Amino acid sequence: MQVKHLLKAVPRTLFSNAPMDAQLIVTRRCNLSCGYCSEYDNFSDPVPLEDLKLRIDALHRLGSANITLLGGEPLMHPDVAEIVAYSGRESNVSLVTNGFLLRNGTIEELNRAGLNNLTISVDTLNADKTRYIQKSLRSLRTRLERLHRLARFDVHVTAVLCESSKDDFVELIDEIKSFGFRMSLNLIHNAKGYITIGGEEYLELYEHFYENAQPFTYLDYEYGKKLLKGERPEWTCRAGARYLYVDEHGDVQLCASQLGRLAKPIVEYTKADLDEQASTQKGCEEGCSVGCAFRCSLVDDDKPAFLKAIAKGYIKGTMSNNGAARARAARPTPSPEPAFSDD
Repeated sequence: MQVKHLLKAVPRTLFSNAPMDAQLIVTRRCNLSCGYCSEYDNFSDPVPLEDLKLRIDALHRLGSANITLLGGEPLMHPDVAEIVAYSGRESNVSLVTNGFLLRNGTIEELNRAGLNNLTISVDTLNADKTRYIQKSLRSLRTRLERLHRLARFDVHVTAVLCESSKDDFVELIDEIKSFGFRMSLNLIHNAKGYITIGGEEYLELYEHFYENAQPFTYLDYEYGKKLLKGERPEWTCRAGARYLYVDEHGDVQLCASQLGRLAKPIVEYTKADLDEQASTQKGCEEGCSVGCAFRCSLVDDDKPAFLKAIAKGYIKGTMSNNGAARARAARPTPSPEPAFSDD
């Protein structure tokens, strides 16, 4: 994982209510229509660049350690490279993509813009005939190969554990490891954020993932295990503070699954708002499997557990910067490929 502005980020993370991760919707439009996703449409215009810059300025003012660019599909925004560069002035910059638009030229643009981390969603090994899941390794293999060859930013793969992905999940882990990429795992939830799977079969797959894959983080390992066992641990969600979700209208929401409960413009958001939301129980924590919100909340809910999970990741090497490692590696020069090839 690439981390910049470290001297600023650490004290903000440990000793203030500054956002650890601020997720910024740059377009609601997506080129896919996955059945488990409720965060896209197929018609919206991208958010204007100047509006996004004002929102990014506000996130910088609030001390956001990381800004994650989301969609829909963020690579559909025509100014995505400029958005990355502008966000990177004061924050780490990440981007979450379904990967289908990762052409050679796109990766090179993101390199030049200074992207730090990219998450690509690969949910199944083979295509799902029902099209409930549309991001299979079979359809994305060439994109992963391009990332391995060209990306100077850190890359990790995220998968969703659900009924449609469980049968080939073990083989998917092995395939992803062959690329040298780490993985993170999302437990499927409904539109309100509540987990919808559980039981011994899923628990075994979950444990197999943490024992045999290269996990991107251990921050939510214990929590996810309890959810799959049917337990509902108590915790306080720090959404609106440690975790910010800024929708396409520029409003801060608790998360994509709890829209409308906060809805304050980010350009009007203050540190007083951060402090208030950091200490407010949201009431929807029980059974929530919105991992990004839980992980950001752990630093305040259980700081020793947070630091222990971070240390474990470093010891096991899962938080190393694979982008820098690839840049240092001496590999044969690949055969020329058209800059915008889609093969």
